[in-house]
Amino acid sequence: MKSLAFVLMFTGALIGASVVSAQGPTRAQVEKIMGLRSEGDLVRGQMDAVGFVVTADQAEDVLTHAIKAESAALVRDRARLHLAPGEGVPAVVCPHDDHLYAARVYVHATQLIRAPRVIMIGVFHKARLWNLSDRLVFDRFEAWHGPWGPVRVDPLRHELLAGMPAEDVVVSDTMHCREHSLEAIVPFLEYGNRNVRIVPILVPYMGWNRMAQLADHLSSVLAKTMKKHHWQFGKDVAIVISTDLVHYGPDFDYAPFGTDLTAYEQAVAQDHRLIRDHLEGPLSAHRLHTLLDQLVDPADPHVYTIPWCGRFSVPFGLEMFRQTARKLHLADPTGTLLRYGTSLSEPELPVSKQTREEGLGYTAPSNFHHWVGYGAIAYVIPSKGAGGR
Repeated sequence: MKSLAFVLMFTGALIGASVVSAQGPTRAQVEKIMGLRSEGDLVRGQMDAVGFVVTADQAEDVLTHAIKAESAALVRDRARLHLAPGEGVPAVVCPHDDHLYAARVYVHATQLIRAPRVIMIGVFHKARLWNLSDRLVFDRFEAWHGPWGPVRVDPLRHELLAGMPAEDVVVSDTMHCREHSLEAIVPFLEYGNRNVRIVPILVPYMGWNRMAQLADHLSSVLAKTMKKHHWQFGKDVAIVISTDLVHYGPDFDYAPFGTDLTAYEQAVAQDHRLIRDHLEGPLSAHRLHTLLDQLVDPADPHVYTIPWCGRFSVPFGLEMFRQTARKLHLADPTGTLLRYGTSLSEPELPVSKQTREEGLGYTAPSNFHHWVGYGAIAYVIPSKGAGGR
């Protein structure tokens, strides 16, 4: 068996110049601002150690309270999705905001993940620092920090990279260290399975045509790999897509309805409309394309029109999932919104004084002038006769 070091070395050689970006912050500069520094090239640390749990005690406190608060609704989730005992879903959309604000929404997504390997599709908030677009960003770490111990990266990453065109990808530990949209979800996955393995991927700026092309390329490799290993969605592989929804208020340069209760209700209604029109029900390329065109300027995807931070991760991740399902001769996946909330609507989790003293808190205020929306959306694959073309 080849060593992990050999596999990583081979991966770097395979994609050549895509491994290193000459622009943007250096690894040393990024590590200086991380809340928990990485262990060399072995274990990725954590960018945000204030909004997100770091220790096992913190994680147990947050997760226990969030699951208890949502316990009845979590049971209803499984009934709504017609899941058998122990059955997991193949894909979810999950928040990544501060745990004290959003944990009640997170668990509606992450508690449905049962697969031992999870492809994580994340937002790349800082892609502008590297002037990066039109490529997917992978990492080379052996593992990521988790509250109960390092969460290993699955060998599936190597198989995906080996099958992707070199011009489709960048491999950069530095870029992954600078991003918080996936690290926020890792503790929730590890809580459900201490042996879970992940494949982290970031999605920077891109228009629909390039997005659909990358989704086609990645889905082709994923479908081929799943066939080779006899893997099934939900049982062996799951996809978790990271996003918060509307970022509302003058701080985000987005307050078209005003900054009072009526404005809040209108912005929440807009989030629900976008979810209903584009993300619930059977997935289609057209619905995902039109979602992207509502969130960004179709002529320039660097310009957002509605500030969902997952304006690229969500349509890309779901289109890649949809295309993979079709290449496996499965029906089009169907989405269900299980829980919506905002940083204003969610009561603070009653965590312990010790958890607070260890550093867990908020990274931003929440009021009518500055708030964020969250959604937990689950996807199932109907039997072929029920949801195909």
